[in-house]
Amino acid sequence: MKREPGCVGVDGAKSGWIAVWWEHNELSHCVYSSAQSLVHAHLQARVIAVDIPMGLSDRDGRMADIEARKFVGGRRACSIFSSPVRGILDATSQPEASRRHRAIDNRGFGAQSFAILPKIREWDEVLQADPHARATVREIHPEVSFAALNGGRGKGLALRKKSPEGAALRSELLAPVFGSERIARLLQAVSRRQAATDDLLDALVALWSAERIAAGAAVSLPTPAILDATGLSTAIWY
Repeated sequence: MKREPGCVGVDGAKSGWIAVWWEHNELSHCVYSSAQSLVHAHLQARVIAVDIPMGLSDRDGRMADIEARKFVGGRRACSIFSSPVRGILDATSQPEASRRHRAIDNRGFGAQSFAILPKIREWDEVLQADPHARATVREIHPEVSFAALNGGRGKGLALRKKSPEGAALRSELLAPVFGSERIARLLQAVSRRQAATDDLLDALVALWSAERIAAGAAVSLPTPAILDATGLSTAIWY
């Protein structure tokens, strides 16, 4: 695939958000403390691809999540959590979130999902307030993108991303895109206190997806994308 300038791949990390992009034929990176600071640092970006749910339903599950699980298939389908309904974004505890979610949607809201609720809320606030961010930022899911790199529908990676074997497989899939030496240099350059190995590899596959979006080669799940009540797209791109 032709390299597309002005693309950024983003994943959540221990210290905030890890972003990677091309700069002078090398992979550059930065960890940002907030979504807003990341967007402001990349105002010239054409596409910022982020591993976070964007566009939320008022009730019922998102078609994007359902389609993504079908696309990944196998064991890794369970890694795609159900996104929250918009009405619980301001919940401050997991029991409160689960109680309110069940009242709206007849589904509880588990601890793993609640753990990323502040991050979902953070990006939602940026997208609601900033038309430029809304035009530039797109949702991806690393497991969907890695399945696409691995051959497409039903080719999700069985190896866990936090295992050494899973990291090696993901690096191998990314090597034809970014070069194994560049990937190794990036992994060495980032402190594990800033971002774990799997966070960096997820940010890299988000960059691959961002370039596909910029080139007009990406596919959305679902197709066509569905808009939520606020006008945000509820689609996962790869």
